[in-house]
Amino acid sequence: MKPIALVDLDDTLFQTKKKIPEIAEADLVLASKSINGSNSYMTKIQAAFVEWLLVSTEAIPVTARGSEALSRVTIAFESYSIVSNGAVILKKDGKPDAEWHEVVARELRPLAGFFDKLLDEGRTKARELGVHIRCWSVMEADLATYVVFKEIDGDGSRLEEIVPIIREKRGWVRHHNGNNLALVPPAISKRVASQFLLKKLRTEHPGRPVIGYGDSVSDFSYLSLCDWWGAPGNSQMTDLVVSAVARER
Repeated sequence: MKPIALVDLDDTLFQTKKKIPEIAEADLVLASKSINGSNSYMTKIQAAFVEWLLVSTEAIPVTARGSEALSRVTIAFESYSIVSNGAVILKKDGKPDAEWHEVVARELRPLAGFFDKLLDEGRTKARELGVHIRCWSVMEADLATYVVFKEIDGDGSRLEEIVPIIREKRGWVRHHNGNNLALVPPAISKRVASQFLLKKLRTEHPGRPVIGYGDSVSDFSYLSLCDWWGAPGNSQMTDLVVSAVARER
């Protein structure tokens, strides 16, 4: 009986080349093709870890990537996938889980206009500050799931100045990690989607252990469901833990 492994992708199993400039491309393994040319790569250590993960566990991606972006990942996952921050659960055949889709769609459909408002506010603020950004709603079929902001010429440090603050909406999450700032509505979360899927997977084998891996503080939401969890040594999560330990000394 293999353990279930809930695993984040970007900056956990692989990263873009600019985040590992010291490693020659010849010494890397292509992990994801990008539509804008910014491909992602695994180091040899990451590739070895992924090989172990696929053989030893039922590995399930839990990612902010949408279905289309997941399709460009070269890792041969064979189980379910949780994508778009939990808005969609893909079955083993790549099709959305219909039961979960109905649960989420009821909450997300009324928010389409509000997503557009957030994007317009962000673009207006960016023009006022002279910051170049890209922003969009992450779509799953015809359903907008959450919104993303990125700097075009920067490292993401100015995104906090630009992105609208969610004041009138309770439960929204602002997830800022590097050059990526997402505004995620309470209708979706990696944690709730993981709970739904784990309940289904543990119906037949209630005692299956669950392990998890992630890099971002936001990944704690689903990692706390796991029996064990871990993070890359170079990650937002590790930095947080190391800082907390240092304050206690």
